[in-house]
Amino acid sequence: MEDTDAISEPSVWWGTFTVAADTGGRWEVGPTTLWLYRTPREWRVLHRAPTSPSTTDPMSNRSGVTVPMEPDEIDEVLSPDAQGITTTRHTFRKTGDQITLRPALADRRVVSRPDHPIQVPTKEAVTLYLSTPLWIQIVLPDSDQKIQELPSHRMSDTWFGNTTTNGEFCYASRMSGRLELERVPRRLHRAVTPLKITNKGEEPLLLERVQLPVPYLSLYMTSQDDLWTDTVQMTRKPGTQGADIQIKSGPPAHAGDARLLQPPRNEAKTGLFTSGFGAFGSLFGV
Repeated sequence: MEDTDAISEPSVWWGTFTVAADTGGRWEVGPTTLWLYRTPREWRVLHRAPTSPSTTDPMSNRSGVTVPMEPDEIDEVLSPDAQGITTTRHTFRKTGDQITLRPALADRRVVSRPDHPIQVPTKEAVTLYLSTPLWIQIVLPDSDQKIQELPSHRMSDTWFGNTTTNGEFCYASRMSGRLELERVPRRLHRAVTPLKITNKGEEPLLLERVQLPVPYLSLYMTSQDDLWTDTVQMTRKPGTQGADIQIKSGPPAHAGDARLLQPPRNEAKTGLFTSGFGAFGSLFGV
């Protein structure tokens, strides 16, 4: 749930780490636990689906790194009898002793439905602060080669469009949308997007669902390690049912000293989108 508050102060999970041969590390990123194990000629990426309530919550505040792991944990994770662990092996002539993990935004647009109806009166504007799960990119720092990436939380699939042929596959999530920045929980496995909604229409605007163009957003990090995206602006004009959607490039004003961490996955051909607010609305463009 979007309104689950932080339980404890998380620690940063990304960065470059030194892993000796025949040892490994554990990364806790929200609801996901990831292990990396290195041999002289391969890196193993191991991942187990969450199995307990504390780790299945997509808003779980877990965030931390253990490098190196204890030998007993390494043996348990690598055991053929380990339950529910998915392993990918990446082989090389020789492995280096460093590995980099990077946060990234989702690879599809995210469709969010509010937990409660949101109505914006005519001639009013409001800013909602929404969060979306981050992806974990595993990179060889010497060559900057990305060997694998996986989501910190796997959202469900949904179709967004006004017909079965006019639309696209997206991720689906629920949202509450914080109106006050100070009420946004600090979660290092999610990025915050300011969504500014302006209703210039003649009637109140009922927000039933919204599609965030996440692959077209940049990711920023503050000196306090908070993660932000560009601001998304939605403007409903008189006589229209949908809205113009524009990405305001650059760190949001509330992000202070934020610097660019990742550019957009996809470059938009234009900065302007068109979207419907209703249940059957669709987003076109780019």
